[in-house]
Amino acid sequence: MGNVFKAQAQQGDEPPFGHVVQGDNIGFLDDQLWFGQKEIQKYKDNRFAKKTLFLAVKLNPNLKYFFGNRVYSISKQYQSYIIADSTDAELMALGITKENVNDYRYHVVENDSVEVVPWTKPRLEKKYGAKYPYGFMGKFNRPGKQLLVEVVNIHDYNIRDGVIFDWRVNFKPQVGGIFIGVKKTGERIDITNSKAGKGYVKKFDPKTGMPLDLKFFADSLYGFDVTFMHHETYAYAAYLVKEIGGKKDTTLINDKILDNYITVTPDMFKSPGRYKVIIWSFGKRGGDSQSIKIPFEVLTPPDKKAAITIKQALPYIIATLTGVVLLFGGYYRRNQVKLLRAAQEKQTAGLKLQSIRAQLNPHFMFNALTSIQNLVNKNDIAGANHYLSKFAELTRQVLDTGNEELLSLEQEINILDDYLQMEQLRFGFEFKITVDSTINSANAEIPAMLLQPFAENAVKHGVAILKENGKIDIAITRQEKDLLFCITDNGKWIDKSNDEVVSGYGLKLSEERIALLNQLYKGQPVTLTITKQPVTVVCIRLSNWI
Repeated sequence: MGNVFKAQAQQGDEPPFGHVVQGDNIGFLDDQLWFGQKEIQKYKDNRFAKKTLFLAVKLNPNLKYFFGNRVYSISKQYQSYIIADSTDAELMALGITKENVNDYRYHVVENDSVEVVPWTKPRLEKKYGAKYPYGFMGKFNRPGKQLLVEVVNIHDYNIRDGVIFDWRVNFKPQVGGIFIGVKKTGERIDITNSKAGKGYVKKFDPKTGMPLDLKFFADSLYGFDVTFMHHETYAYAAYLVKEIGGKKDTTLINDKILDNYITVTPDMFKSPGRYKVIIWSFGKRGGDSQSIKIPFEVLTPPDKKAAITIKQALPYIIATLTGVVLLFGGYYRRNQVKLLRAAQEKQTAGLKLQSIRAQLNPHFMFNALTSIQNLVNKNDIAGANHYLSKFAELTRQVLDTGNEELLSLEQEINILDDYLQMEQLRFGFEFKITVDSTINSANAEIPAMLLQPFAENAVKHGVAILKENGKIDIAITRQEKDLLFCITDNGKWIDKSNDEVVSGYGLKLSEERIALLNQLYKGQPVTLTITKQPVTVVCIRLSNWI
């Protein structure tokens, strides 16, 4: 074949065919059909009688498979050319003459993104035996790249045409995803996603990302789709290679994939065996190295005889299940009894706790009134009045919280502070309450009136006889998830007769209360320690309380 021309025309007047081409080995292509010189007159008289813009392309005559896909540009289709040998391409526009050349413009865009030639008026040339000048857009060569050349009539945009030259040599398809349709769940899973497809694929090709060991049971899928990246200038062909029972066979899936996907239907792989989907560019450009292969194995479904075995074993299965249900029922009932007993024990402990709390409040009131009586007996009317005001305020707080088992640490500290101020009026000792800065006093809750009986013991049995020399320090700290309360005084809780720690009524009630708290809050134990050398220290630890 001599010079290779492709020509395409747009609506208008008749182009000067006879003035442009010579020789019986020259042809024009339209709609993928070649015509020799004898057919040109038939096109001239009929189909192209009203064409004015007619693009002709001259390529290397040794090229094979140079036609690519037709590419849409709004309402038009542009022909594409694959130039695998990196040679030149010339573009001519028949129908552009010296009379109408000012009505036309062309531009060139590289890789669909960069305009390398802005809109320009074509120049006129007269080559290849033409009798009259025609529009010439130029000779192009962009190895490894793609050019779009568009020609338009600036007065009528409907009169336009274009071509795409593609010098790229990598025709390997770029797979976007492989989606399988699972019959059992109705899911559509992308098996190229290692996380989503882990039940079907365990190994992937590190270079291509394609699955290497896709496996599934026969009749378990609706089929699968393979999607592609954009490939507008060239098409792909897809084949299915089967190996069943030691015999190989090849089935054509699609001989010219123009869309961005192919579908492998379940009827193509209904028999157990090994399969392979092979996809390469149309015409096998680039050979085997430019192809994508997706192997998969169709497994034999579980033996149907198993259903008969299950049927035979059904009575045994029912008997086993019945035994399991009876055992579970007995276990459940035993646990319910245990839970009921635990709930009753908890309720009993709660009632005892309320009873002790009810005894603590009168004990506190009795001691406070005794202190007021002592002030009155000493004729300290001002002190007694001041003591009474503090006592009234404290009584209000105690009564307001009387039905609450838990109080905020902030409320407990306020009650404790008011009590110590009240006793300070009578005995004159010093006291200090410090709280760890990491503790949120407003939000942390502790058992109500937990510290007051121990502070009262420190006053009555510790610093009362020391008067102004007495000192009480109360430190509240946090140790990880534990709350630690330490009450230190410089008195001596020692019974002179037997050298033992004094154990008042309030202290006994508090010890009983701590024992009951440990029954109610088993995951948050409360511990009490008392040391007496060189000073008296009472520490209460609430474990896992914050």
